[in-house]
Amino acid sequence: MNHSDHFRINNRTGEIILSSNLDHITADAVVTLIVVAADHGVPQLTSKASVTLYLLVNDTSFGLTFDNSSYEFSIQEDEPAGTAVGSVKALTGSIAVQVVYSLKSHSDKFSVSDQGDIVALARLDREEDDLYSIIVEAVDSVVPPNTAVALVTVRVNDINDNPPVFSALIQTKLSAPENAASLDLGVFSATDLDVGVNALISYSLQDDFAGMFHINSSTGKLMTKKPLDREMMDSYELNIIATDSGKPSRSASLVLSITVDDVNDNPPVFPQKLYSVTVKENEPPHMILSAAATDEDIGYNAIIHYTIIGETSSFHVGELSGNITTLQPLDYESRSQYTFILKAFNPGEPYLHDTANITVTVEDANEEGPIFDKPSYYQNLLENSTAGTLVVDINARDEGKDYDEGIFYNISAGNSEGLFSLSSTTGVLTLTRDLSKQTVPLYYSLIVTATDSGLPPLSTSVKVSIMIAPINTSFPVFSEAVYQPAPLSEKTLPDTFVVHIRVLYGVPVIYSIVLGEGKGYFIIDSSTGIVRTRKNLKPEDFPVIFNVRATDSSNTSIFNDVSVNVEVIDENDFPPVFPSSLLEVRLEENSPPTQIVQLKAQDSDTGRNGFLTYGILSGDGLKFRIDEATGILYSTATFDYEEGPTEYQIVTYAEDDGIPEKKRGYCTVVVKVIDVNDWPPVFDPVTEFSVNENAPVGLIVGKITATDRDTGDNAFVLYSLTGGGGNIFEIDEIHGNIKIKNSPDYETVNKYSLTVNAVNKRSAPFHQATTNVTVVVIDVNDNAPVFAQNSYSASINMINPVGAHVITVNATDKDQGQNGLIEYYILPDQNFSPFFLIEDMSEGKIITTGNLSRSGEIHLTVMAKDKGSPSLNDTAMITLKVFDNRPFVPRFNESKISISVSENTGVDYFVYAFTVVETLGKPIDYRVVSGNEKGHFRLDTKSGQLRTAINLNYEEVSQYVILIEANENLSSAAEIQRSGLFAQNVAMLTISVQDVNEEPAFLKNAYSAQILNSVPYKYPVITVQATDPDSGDNGLLLYSLANNQKNVFDIDENTGQIFTVSVAGKTGTFYLEVQAADQGTRTLTARTTVNVTIHSSSSNNIVVVVLSQKINVVERNIAEVKRVLENKLAWNVYIVDVYSNEFERKARSSTDVTYVKIIAFDEANQEVSAEDVKRKLREQKSNIEIELEEIFSAPVTAAIEEAPADSATPELIATIVLSVLLACTLVAFLVYVLFTRKRKRKYRQEYLVKQQAEIMEGIDNPCATDKSGSLNSLKKLEHMNNVKMEIIAFSNMEDTKGGDADKDVIQANETRNYLETLLLDCNSEHEENVASEKAAEPRNVDAQPTAEFRTKQDYFLTDTDRESALSVTPDPTTPTPEKELKGVKFSEVAIILDAEPEDDEPEDDEPEDDEPEDHEPDDHDVFFHQ
Repeated sequence: MNHSDHFRINNRTGEIILSSNLDHITADAVVTLIVVAADHGVPQLTSKASVTLYLLVNDTSFGLTFDNSSYEFSIQEDEPAGTAVGSVKALTGSIAVQVVYSLKSHSDKFSVSDQGDIVALARLDREEDDLYSIIVEAVDSVVPPNTAVALVTVRVNDINDNPPVFSALIQTKLSAPENAASLDLGVFSATDLDVGVNALISYSLQDDFAGMFHINSSTGKLMTKKPLDREMMDSYELNIIATDSGKPSRSASLVLSITVDDVNDNPPVFPQKLYSVTVKENEPPHMILSAAATDEDIGYNAIIHYTIIGETSSFHVGELSGNITTLQPLDYESRSQYTFILKAFNPGEPYLHDTANITVTVEDANEEGPIFDKPSYYQNLLENSTAGTLVVDINARDEGKDYDEGIFYNISAGNSEGLFSLSSTTGVLTLTRDLSKQTVPLYYSLIVTATDSGLPPLSTSVKVSIMIAPINTSFPVFSEAVYQPAPLSEKTLPDTFVVHIRVLYGVPVIYSIVLGEGKGYFIIDSSTGIVRTRKNLKPEDFPVIFNVRATDSSNTSIFNDVSVNVEVIDENDFPPVFPSSLLEVRLEENSPPTQIVQLKAQDSDTGRNGFLTYGILSGDGLKFRIDEATGILYSTATFDYEEGPTEYQIVTYAEDDGIPEKKRGYCTVVVKVIDVNDWPPVFDPVTEFSVNENAPVGLIVGKITATDRDTGDNAFVLYSLTGGGGNIFEIDEIHGNIKIKNSPDYETVNKYSLTVNAVNKRSAPFHQATTNVTVVVIDVNDNAPVFAQNSYSASINMINPVGAHVITVNATDKDQGQNGLIEYYILPDQNFSPFFLIEDMSEGKIITTGNLSRSGEIHLTVMAKDKGSPSLNDTAMITLKVFDNRPFVPRFNESKISISVSENTGVDYFVYAFTVVETLGKPIDYRVVSGNEKGHFRLDTKSGQLRTAINLNYEEVSQYVILIEANENLSSAAEIQRSGLFAQNVAMLTISVQDVNEEPAFLKNAYSAQILNSVPYKYPVITVQATDPDSGDNGLLLYSLANNQKNVFDIDENTGQIFTVSVAGKTGTFYLEVQAADQGTRTLTARTTVNVTIHSSSSNNIVVVVLSQKINVVERNIAEVKRVLENKLAWNVYIVDVYSNEFERKARSSTDVTYVKIIAFDEANQEVSAEDVKRKLREQKSNIEIELEEIFSAPVTAAIEEAPADSATPELIATIVLSVLLACTLVAFLVYVLFTRKRKRKYRQEYLVKQQAEIMEGIDNPCATDKSGSLNSLKKLEHMNNVKMEIIAFSNMEDTKGGDADKDVIQANETRNYLETLLLDCNSEHEENVASEKAAEPRNVDAQPTAEFRTKQDYFLTDTDRESALSVTPDPTTPTPEKELKGVKFSEVAIILDAEPEDDEPEDDEPEDDEPEDHEPDDHDVFFHQ
C-alpha cells in the first residue's frame, strides 16, 4: 500500500496535511515521505528530506486474524542457521495487544519470533525434504486470549550442492576385441541428487583418442567410432566426465581401463627377406644364423614356428627359436653355396606365415700347411766355421705361391744354445758365433716351423740335422747319430724317398745296408746315400731298425755304421659316421636325470683308427652328458616346461683314435621338453559383479577367467558353478561367462556369493581351482508401495481451524534406497481435495486447510508414490464422516453485483449497502474478505453499508472486485470455530470507477530564462511542462500563450517550447503567461508564468570560433562546448549561431569545419568586447582544445575567425533588384491599407504573424503533427498557394511597452529582406508543395532533414534542451549564391500577412502587459512538492 497517497504538502509553507481518512488502516504502520524543496533559480537547485509518520490503530473489538490465511515462502537449501524464511503477521485491534507466535509443526527445523519472522534453525537439505507445511499459531494478550492459525508452506529450493556420482558397482575394467566396428561398450551413467537443471547431466570424454571413442552426451552410452587395433594401442584409459548443468557446474569422473583383446590378424614378419651367411668349411656343427621373426599379436597368436623348405640334410632350424645350425661340417670343395627358404608361421587359425630366403656361402678353409722342398735337411760343418756361416737355406711354399712367399720361419726346437739364427722371411739358417775346436763330432737336431698367412694360419715343421766335425777326421762321420725319418704311411708306394744318409769325410764313400733289413723293404743308393722303399709296406712288420754303413771307397777297412729307425703308420681313412645327422627326442618335464638316447656311430677303419669315443660339442653341458664309451646321452637335471626352454639342440660327436689325425662324425640331438599337466588353473582377480533385478534370462553378468601355465590340452579349462548361485545363475563352461538362468529378485536375495570351479580335464593328472564371486543384485523399482489398509475412515467437524489433524496413513515399499522412499499425495478432485493437505509428504499426516463445504460422508483418495524411476504407486480410499458444526450462515440476495462510481466523489461516499435474505432474528456481521487490501473502502460491519475511505482516483485504480462475507455475530469463544467461506454467505461486488476530467498542473508555478536580443527567429527560450492525471483526450494537453506577446514570443502547442518571434532591439523582462488546456469535453486549463529577460547585445562583440569538427558533431555536443568556453573564459557565454562553410548545409557532415558565433557577458552582465574575448581565447586555446578533445574523442583545433564574407552572385543581385521594385509597390499599398484598416490592425497582425509562424514552423519541421497525428499545425494560407503576386501590408509588431501600432512601420531593410524571402517563396512553389507532403509524415522530436525543402535556421543554446531546425534549399537548378540571402533568416523580420477580417471579430480591448499585476516568484522563492 502506498500510504503517501493519503498525504499532501503545501508547496509554499511545507505543511503536511492528511488528504483522506485512515479508517482502512487495520494495523500499526510506519510511513516514510520524501519532501523536496526546490528554488526557481537558473539552474534550479533542490534539497531532500525524509519525514517518518507513525500510524497507530486502537480497535479493541478487532479480534485476532492473520493478514493472510496461508503463506508460501521459499529458501535455498544449505543456507546457514538463522536465515530468514519469511514473516507472518497477525492483526490486532489495538497497539496495546501483544501477540505471541508459535509453531505447531517442524519446530526442530524452524522458529518464529515475536514479530512473526520465521527463520531456519539449521541448514536445510532439499535432498532430505523439499517441502515443509508449517502451522503457525498466534495468541494475543487479551483475556480470554484470541488465537489464530495460518498455514505456511516453505519450499526448499535446490542449489547445485551435489555433484554427479557414478555407481561403485560399475565395471571399470573392460575388454574389447580389436578390428570390430562400432562396439557398444555399455552405458556409464551417473546420478545427481539435485533436481531440475542442477540434475541435468551431460557426459563427455576428457580424451577421445583422436575420435576413437564417442559417448552420448545425454545417456552416457559409450561406443567406438573406429575399429580398435591392439597393435597400435593395446589399452586405453578413458576418463568419462559427468557434468551437471548447475551454476557453477559440478562434475565427477570415471576412469575406464579398456584392454584390447588380440585377434590373430598379423602374420609373422622377418626383419629382412634375404639373409646371407658365410660358413667356413670343415667347421663342426654350430649355429650359423638366428633368423627370428616377429609377430605384433600377443599370446598364443604370437607363437611362431619355423621350418626349412628345401635343404634339410645339412641344416636344421629350431622349431620355436628360429636358430639355424649346420648338421655336419661343410666342404667347400664339394659345395660352395646353399640356398633354401625359411618359413615362419602361426600354428593356429587363420594360418598366417612369412618366408625369407637364406643363402649360405661356404668359405674355403686353409686346409694344408706350407710344403718344404725337402722332407728333411742335413748339413755338416767343420769346427773352424765362423759366425755368419751359412748352414742351410730352408725353402717352403704354400699352395699356389712361390717359395718363401707369405711364409714365416722360426726355430721351434733344438736351438737351446742359441748357436743358430734363422731368417723368418727367407729361411736362411746361419751361425751366430764361431765354432770351437772339436775332438769328436757334435750333432744338433733343429725343428724349423714354417707358418703360412692363411686363415687360420697353418704350420708345417721340418727337421734340420747339423753335424760339426773336427778338421782332421780319420773316418766317415754321419750327419746324425741315429736316423729317424718321418713315419711312412701304409699306402707308401715303392721307390718312395725315405731318408738321405750323409757323412763328412775327405774322400768319397760307399753306402750300404748291412744289418736289420731282412724283409727287403728298403734299398740305398751307394753313392748318394738316399734310402727308398723297395715294395709296399705292411704296418704289422714295422717299426724296422736297420744299419747303414759308409765305407771309404779307396780303403774298405775304413768305415762307419749308423742306425736308421723306420716306422709305418696305419692310415686313418674314414671318419666316424652316425646313422642320422639329426635326431629328435622327447623328454617329459619334471623327469629326473635319465637316459635320453644312445648314439652309435660307425668307423670303417680298424684298430685305433676305428676306436671311437663320444662327446658333446655344443649344447647345455650343465643339463646333459654323454658316456664317451657307450654314446648314451643323459639328462643331468630336471626340466620345467613353463620356466625354461622347451627345446635344446645338442651337437654330439664320435671321434676315432686315428694316426696321424683323429677324425670326427657329428649328430645333432634335438631334445624337446614335453609339457606335463603339472599346473592347476589360476583365476584372474575377480571384482564384484552387479546385475539389476529382473534381468532377462541369458544376460551375461560378468566373465571369470582362469589361466593355466600348461599348454595344449593341459591348459584347457572348464568352468562350473559349485555353490551359492541357487537356480539363478549359470556359467558357460568354456568361456567362463556367468549368465542369468532365472531372473533375480532383489527383495528375495540381494547378494549372491558364487563358487566357481575351474578344472583341466583333458589330460591326467587333473587339477582344479575355485574362487568366490560376489554378485550384487541392484534394486529395481519393481515393488509399488502398499498401504497398511485398503481403506481408512475418520470423523471430522465441518468447521475446523487451519491445520486440524484428520488421519495419518501409512504405506510400505519392499524396495530400497530411492525406490523405497514414499511420498504421500491427495489425489485432486472437484469437491473435497482442496480442503485437505498432506502436512509432511514423507509421513502421510493429513490436515485441513480450513472449513469444509458440507457435512455428511465424503471420500478422499490418497496415493503413496515411491521415488523410483519410473515411480510406482498405490492408492487407498479414506472415508470421512463430516459433522455439521456450522453456525447460522446468512445468504445474500445477490451473489454478483456490479455498480459504477465516479472518481473524486470524496471520502465517505456511499457506494452500496449489502443485505441478506433472512436473519432469523440473529445479528449479522459483514466483513471484507478480499479486494480492499489498499483500504480504499470502509464497510460498516453491522449495517453492511460500503463507503469510500479515500477519494477514488480513476487513474490509480479503475476497477475494484470486493468479496464480502456475512456471518452470524458470535461470541469470542465461538468465533474461534468460525473460519472459511461458504457460497451463500459471500457476495462479489464489482465497482467500476468512472473517469472525471481533472485539471492539469504545471510542474512549476513559475519559470525564468535569459536571452540576447540578437538571437534569431524561433530561437528556443525555455520549455514548460504540465501534467494531467487523466487519460485519452482528457489527458492530452495543448500549450498556448495567454497574454499578448505573440509578436515577440510564441510557443509550440505540443511540446511547450517557447521560442522567439522577434526580439531585435528589445531589452528588459517580459512576463509570459502560459496556458495548458486538455482536450476533454469540458476543457480544463492550468497556467504558469514565464519571466524572460532580454539582454542587449552588439554584433560588434560577436566572436567566431572555428572548430575542426563536423557541424552535426558540434551540434550534438553544443552544451558541452558552451560549458568548456564558460569555464576557460570565466564569463557567461551565449552561442548565437552554429553553421558550416557550405551554403544551406545540404549534408551536415560533409565538412570538417564548424563556425560557432559567441558573445560573452561578465559578472556585471555587461558585454565583453570581442577583442578581450579573442585575447582570452588565444590564452586558453590549448586548454580549450584539450577539453574539447575529451568531448569529441578526437583531436580538435580551435581558431578565431571573422564571419566569412558572402559574395553576391548574379542571381542574388537580380533578386535584390526585383525585391526593391516589389517593395516600392508594397509600400504604396501599405499606406493605403494603413488609412483604411486602422482600427483592427492589431488582431489582424497577431493572427497573421501566428499563421506565418506556423507556416515557418511547418517548414522548420516538416515532420511535425498535432496531437492526433494530423497536419493541422502546418496549414498554409490559401493566398500563399494560389496567387502569383500578393500585395502585402507591412506594419511593425506592437512594442512591449505599448507603442502605437498605427505609427510604426517596418524599416526598409526589413521590408527588403522580407521581399527577398517572398520572392524565393514564389519562385519555389513546387518546393513548398513537397514540404507540405513531408509534413504528413509522423512527427519526430528531432526534426529530420528533407531533400526538397528546408528552412535555414541555426542552433542556439538555452537552459532547456536544444532543438534543431532546418534550412531552405533553393531549386537545385539554380546555382548556389556566394552571398547569403538576407531574407532567408527569419530572425531578422516579422512577417504580417493581412486578410479580410470577419464581421464579428472583436475589438482590441486587451490591456497592456508592460508590468505584471501580481508579484511573480523570483529565485529566492522556495516551493515544496512530494
